[in-house]
This record gives sequence, C-alpha cells and structure tokens, in this order.
Amino acid sequence: MNGKVKIFDNRLREIQSLLVLSIALSIPAILLSDYLFLSLPVLFLLILAVIFEKRFLIIIIIVSLFTLVGDVGRTLRQIVYLVDFSLLGYFFLSKYGLNFKSYPKIPKSLKYFLILYYSTMIISAVMSDYPFAGIGLMARQMALFIIAYVFYSLINSINDIKQYFNSIYVVGFILVTFSLLAFSQGEASLLEIFSPDRPRVSAIMSNLEASTNFYVVSFPFIISTLLLTKINSVKKLNYFILIYLSIGLILAMSRSALIGIIFSTAIIFFINKKKRFYQLLIGLSAIVLSFFLIQPLNDLLTTFLRIESGVSARDYIWKMSVDMINDNFLFGVGPGAYKYEMLNYFPYMLDNWWGKLLIYFYEVTDGANLSHNFFLTFFTEMGVLGFITAVSLPFIYLRIGIKTLIKYKKQSAEKFYLVVALFAAGCSIILRNFFNGIGLLYVGGIQTDLPFWLIFGSLIYFYQSQIEMNS
Repeated sequence: MNGKVKIFDNRLREIQSLLVLSIALSIPAILLSDYLFLSLPVLFLLILAVIFEKRFLIIIIIVSLFTLVGDVGRTLRQIVYLVDFSLLGYFFLSKYGLNFKSYPKIPKSLKYFLILYYSTMIISAVMSDYPFAGIGLMARQMALFIIAYVFYSLINSINDIKQYFNSIYVVGFILVTFSLLAFSQGEASLLEIFSPDRPRVSAIMSNLEASTNFYVVSFPFIISTLLLTKINSVKKLNYFILIYLSIGLILAMSRSALIGIIFSTAIIFFINKKKRFYQLLIGLSAIVLSFFLIQPLNDLLTTFLRIESGVSARDYIWKMSVDMINDNFLFGVGPGAYKYEMLNYFPYMLDNWWGKLLIYFYEVTDGANLSHNFFLTFFTEMGVLGFITAVSLPFIYLRIGIKTLIKYKKQSAEKFYLVVALFAAGCSIILRNFFNGIGLLYVGGIQTDLPFWLIFGSLIYFYQSQIEMNS
C-alpha cells in the first residue's frame, strides 16, 4: 500500500513540475504577440506528454527541431529552441541530476576527436587574419554536441532508438507532403513530375540537400524492417512509407541522396542477405544498360540525374577550394573566414550566369563554406590539421561501427538488424559528404547535422552496452 502511495506521490510531483514548466515556457509566446497562439499548444502538448509519458514529447521535440527551425521567422525559431532545449534539459536532469559521475560515458576515441577538433579550430583562428570569425561557429557546434549527447544519454533501451527514427519517418512524411503541395500549386501538374523542365522541389527547408538527408536516413531502417519482419501488416506499412518517401526523392532530384540510398541498401544486403546483394548488383547493371539502350528510359534517367548539368559547377567550386588550400595549406583561412576569402578565388566574372549563381549561394547560406565536400571544407578553413580532423571522424565512426557489428553478430536478429541499419545510414551520410559537405559537421546546423549524431549516439549505445547472453 505504501509503495502505491509513493508511486502516486512521485507521479503527482512529476505532473505538477511539467505543468509549472509548461506555463513558464508559454510566457515568451504570450509576450511575443505575433505568436500568441503558441502558448496554448505548448501547454496542450506538455499535458499530453504527462498522459502518454516522456516518449510522446520526445517525438514532438525531434519533429519540431527538424521542421520548425529552418526557414521560419526568427521569433518562432527562438520559441521552438527555448521549449525543446528546456524540455531536453528537464528530462536529462530528472534522470541524472547533478551527479556527474552518473552521466553516460562516450568512447575515448570520440573524446580525442572533440579535443582535436576544438584545438584545430583555436589554432587556425589564432593564425588567421579573421581570428573572431569562427566564434559563432564554435558556439553552434558546441550546442549541437550537447544536444546530441543529451539524446544519447536519454536512451534506455532499443525502443528509445526506434522512437528516434520513427520521428525521422514523421519528418520525412511532412517534407514529402509539403513538397507535393508546393509542386501541385506550381505551374506544373503531377503528371509532369518527370518533366525535364520542372524545378527541383523541396518544401519547408530552402536547403534541398538537407531535406533529402531525412530520406537517406529513413531508407536503411525501412529496408532492414522489411527484411526482418514476417508480419504482413508491418510489411505493407513499410512499403507504403518507402514509396511515399521515394516520391519526395523524385521531386528533389538529388543525385547524392540516390547514391547514398543505393550505398546503404548495398551494405544492408551484403551483411544480412548476400544473395540479395548480388541480385542488387545484377539488377542495377541491367537497369543502367536498359536506360542507355532504350531512348525513353535514357531521357528519364537524364532528367532525374540532371546529367546535362554535369556536376552542377562543383568542379569550379572544388577548384576554388583547392586554390585556397594551396595558399593557406598549414592553417587554412580560419574557421568561418571562407566568406571573406571566397571572392578572391572566384573563377567567373561577377556578371556571368555562373558567377551570379555562386553569389546567390553565398547570400542564402550567409557566407557558409561552399566547398561541397566535407574534407575540403575543413581543409580550406583549418588547414592540414583540419583535413586530419575531417578524416578522423569517418574513421572513428567506421571503427566503432564495425566493432559493434561484430559484437552483435550472434545476438538477436532484431538488435543486429537495427545495428546494421544504423551503420549503413551513417555510412551513406559520410559518402554524401564527398559531394555536399552537409550532414556531419556543417556550421553546427540542427537540421543538417543532428540526424547523423542521433545515428552515431545510437550506435555508441550498442557499442557500450553489455551483451545479454540469452538474447
């Protein structure tokens, strides 16, 4: 009886705490008259979280971080950050308090990476003509690492990891739905989805490659579920999700996203179903041949992969970066200083069409590094140490990932397939960074980088967990 009373008292205190927190978090929305309507939804969602417990609110936090902080107004973005970060902090402190010894550990290799990363940034900044240009970048990266660590530390079981990536599905659904609406409201009709003249479409996020990252992350988990499950209803649901997200991929026409998805699928098949892997290779070879030999299919491939556009001026951008590296090999131009040096290496006249395009990219990214390659980005801004830092992150990920795969090889199929999906998803993002430079450490962006760190944190959870001998 006393035990039940104690549980009730604890639950009552939790409800009271969340209600007080919800009211406190509603105050900024009330004070900001443009977003007065947000005060009630905040309160309502937190009450739902009390009813359905923490997991419901974690989904809301992830979805809002990826859909409400991109191209929306600055005021709304600040409110979303305030609410989400406050709740994450509340969950973390309610679980661990201020007992630092109880905080989850991260692998030593990752600690060394963080030390190397920040040491490199500081050294490069000190040696740069623009020593303070990277302060904002350092702060954003620190915030990203803290958020990623909190999500990692909130993992209690495999169900929490599944919940994280179910939330990614929701984000993908939202992006595809809004993209379809944007496409249908344009001059083109849905029947012209494969038209060579239509623009690339991605709603909510202006950074199209960032939005396709959610499709790239989702596919490995869908494929793994389809290979693992024998429940017909689950298979049908995942096939529907697969098809729906594929529509978003077609609308976006992202070649690097397609390459990433094929790569992650190949990894999953190679590890779990080698027969399927060879079938995939044969199938892809046959498809490529048919597209080249059959003219209508060739036209379709040319449109979807935007072959006529070549590498979309990446060769010129890469040349700019290489020239910048040649002049600043040891220490780079400095963190965040790319925007000050970019025009000195411009390969076009400013009134040229390509020149105007690069200036447009420069303006919409607020001067972010346009190298379109993760390794070139680090090399241009932080010199040779930056390149070493950039190479070390994929190396650490692959090392931890492969060790985790070996560790869980003889464990339950559910756990092993999830580990494979996590590993494949991370590898696909790393591969994309040879072409885009988005998704690992891109100016500390929540939308661009957090998916990878959710994957890495989940993989580290398995890496650090004790094996259950009877699983």
